[in-house]
Amino acid sequence: MPDSSNSDHQPVPLALFYHRKRKLFTSPLDTCLEIGRQRENEPSPPTRVDYSDGARVILAALDDREISRSHLQLEPLPGESIRVTNRSRTLPVRISPTVRLAPGESIQLTPPLLVQFGVYAVRVDPIVEDDLELMGLSNYTIPPGKRIAGQLPVELPKIDRLDDPALLDWLQMVLGVFQSAACSKEFPAQAARAVVNIVGLDTAAMLQFSEKGRWRVVALHSVAADQNEHTWIPSQTLLSQVRRQRRTFRHLPSSGSADTPRSLEEVTALVAAPILDVTGEVIGALYGDRRRCHRAIGNFEISPFEAKLVELLASGIAAGLARLKEEQSAMAARVRFEQFFTPQLAAQLEMDPHLLTGRDAEVTLLFADIRGFSRISERLGPERTMAWIQDTMGVLSDCVLQCDGVLVDYLGDEIMAMWGAPVPQAHHADLACRAAKQMLLALPSLSARWEAELGQVVELGIGINSGIARVGNTGSAQKFKYGPLGDTVNIASRVQGATKYLGADCLISGQTHAAFQDPQVTRRLARVRVVNIDRPIELYELTANPSDDWGHRCHRYEQALVALEENQLLSAQEQVTALRISFPDDGAVAELEKRIAEALQRDDHNGTAVWHLPGK
Repeated sequence: MPDSSNSDHQPVPLALFYHRKRKLFTSPLDTCLEIGRQRENEPSPPTRVDYSDGARVILAALDDREISRSHLQLEPLPGESIRVTNRSRTLPVRISPTVRLAPGESIQLTPPLLVQFGVYAVRVDPIVEDDLELMGLSNYTIPPGKRIAGQLPVELPKIDRLDDPALLDWLQMVLGVFQSAACSKEFPAQAARAVVNIVGLDTAAMLQFSEKGRWRVVALHSVAADQNEHTWIPSQTLLSQVRRQRRTFRHLPSSGSADTPRSLEEVTALVAAPILDVTGEVIGALYGDRRRCHRAIGNFEISPFEAKLVELLASGIAAGLARLKEEQSAMAARVRFEQFFTPQLAAQLEMDPHLLTGRDAEVTLLFADIRGFSRISERLGPERTMAWIQDTMGVLSDCVLQCDGVLVDYLGDEIMAMWGAPVPQAHHADLACRAAKQMLLALPSLSARWEAELGQVVELGIGINSGIARVGNTGSAQKFKYGPLGDTVNIASRVQGATKYLGADCLISGQTHAAFQDPQVTRRLARVRVVNIDRPIELYELTANPSDDWGHRCHRYEQALVALEENQLLSAQEQVTALRISFPDDGAVAELEKRIAEALQRDDHNGTAVWHLPGK
């Protein structure tokens, strides 16, 4: 669809394109125009495509050999002159019966001008400002969502009965536009039809005002077969006045003269109503006209009541556009939120985005790391590694979302999740531990899917910690990323790293253990000091599927651990040896046995109560 240029200060000429003397397309000559036939992947002709440094008018289809892909260029120059360039490599361009441009040649002309190239032609007329006498409605148009205060209705036409068929037909058509504005994207076209049918105009169009200062035809309806969105030309003066004053204007032109601009040829009456956004800015217009060629007799005046009907329909369009924009914003927010949150939480955040404001919150953090990732990825190669990591992260993410958690980030082969924010959760520690257990229970089926390629089972290291963290958008204005900051986060990461040294798949901190309501599935493994954290941390193993002898095993482990912490190394060694015989597959027992043996080898047996982990 073409753009009809609008500028409140500097009018621009209009280029009218013809094919075999039939008007095909119109475009403002507001930038350098390249003219030619369609290229691969370009839209169907006729159309205009705008670029940062100019625009391209596509007149003919890809297989039309009567015109080059880039045949002609029109470049507006300071003043009113235009540089015409023949960009074809082989075909001439005719300026007049005696003047031709060879391929590559240029000429500077002043409108009016007519350029012919094959069966196509373009005409540019001098700039003639249509100095119209416009009559505006007394009231300003109300933006969508604003209350009408202090405005009196225009005088209604004389109708004998409330059930007058004409009035009922009008109301039916108006209601049809408003209903489509509430449920369909077709309401601009329906509104244009309604203007023609209700007001009795010949042509009506919805125009959109672009950021580049041009009016673009969005929908057009006409009783004339030769009027379409490619050839119809509106009055720029009327549109400029509507945009400046933000109210509806109508016009009754005098009889035609030699100075009548092309946009007003055969026009008898005009009307245009602004389409406003919620801030009151003009984003478009609903425009209509009556033409002499379609009216032999009768009163051609557009009455104030008819103009008010056009404004009413324009307000319906404005309400529909505001609704679509709100729906699109809500959908974008929903898509953005559902990348991190459960659908239920995303809907809640959509209604109250202030929940995302940075604040301190009591939260539980979970880090889950895929063990042996580098070794496995080297074996699989990039393509299969991508498929495997996506499958694994999908499984882990489902566990988080099923337990009402927030997906904070994916850190290579590690996932980070959070509970307790943005909405407070009373049992955030329980929810995090439940998600961890679901992850561990999901590993066998995940491993089975990839066993043939991996040659081993998929293993995780999971660390969980609870405490106060600063939560909010930890990303930027360009890229949203909701998450936590602070020591609570750092400790959770260190707890995950400790799984490598304590022979456990899942560890929780003492803070999480204190809030956890199912402690029978845990056992204390050690008090440790981790890198860059001053205070010692109590670590507990969390099991997803405790065996029948779990309680007995935990009791015996605790006895050996207490003996070590109290520096009773011989007793600790005796107890852990017996424990190792009873439970040879217990990774935590094996690591405790190593730790006791290392303590016995040291000359100084002090400091066995807190274990300094050798790394992250």
